[in-house]
Amino acid sequence: MNPIQFLRLLIKGPTPQQMAAQLRMPHGHMSRKVGVRMNNANRSLYEGAWKALDLRDGMRVLEIGFGNGLFFGELSRKAQGLELHGLDLSADMVEQATTRNKSLIASGRLSLVNGPSDRMPYQDALFDRIFCVNVVYFWDDPAAHLHEVRRVLKPSGTFTAVLRTRSSMENLSFTDHGFTKYEQADWEQVLRANGFIPSATVVLREAEMEFAGSRFTPVSLVMVARPA
Repeated sequence: MNPIQFLRLLIKGPTPQQMAAQLRMPHGHMSRKVGVRMNNANRSLYEGAWKALDLRDGMRVLEIGFGNGLFFGELSRKAQGLELHGLDLSADMVEQATTRNKSLIASGRLSLVNGPSDRMPYQDALFDRIFCVNVVYFWDDPAAHLHEVRRVLKPSGTFTAVLRTRSSMENLSFTDHGFTKYEQADWEQVLRANGFIPSATVVLREAEMEFAGSRFTPVSLVMVARPA
């Protein structure tokens, strides 16, 4: 970032393009603030995801795009003996999540990896549950990511994606930059085209939020799918 860009950021805040890039992959001096902001905005979405996961004792669970890792501690208590794994594209987020979850990692109950979800470093049919929150917008080629999700998911497992609807994000300027937005039918079509069967959807009507002076009420979908 050149000096003029940095000065503008200090005075006016991030541009829509900068905000979109940070949400895709938090990095640099903005990453901590972005991580906190995502935690605040996504709390209810995580709670919806956990209900949909239907966790049982001893399951192996992968979260794609875990941010700064705030929610791993709560997730670890949703059932006995869970083995948690996290994969995130942002090295800064992996570093922050590692610091935040030192005891969970030291106990062997959590493993974190920096990398892309279209080339996962996991063996076939490893996970009982895979989930992600506000991630699928950034999959430029959903087929490549879903191929990998299906590969590392057990045949009896589920993949849960939590996403805000296109109609509830259409007035947010940053979503015009690098976001692929979906309604329920759109994401179901993507799933079916890539070896998944949609099995359940829960609609979450969230509390009113504010962004850049505008107030909006997001609607999110908790969408569960099984391998075909």
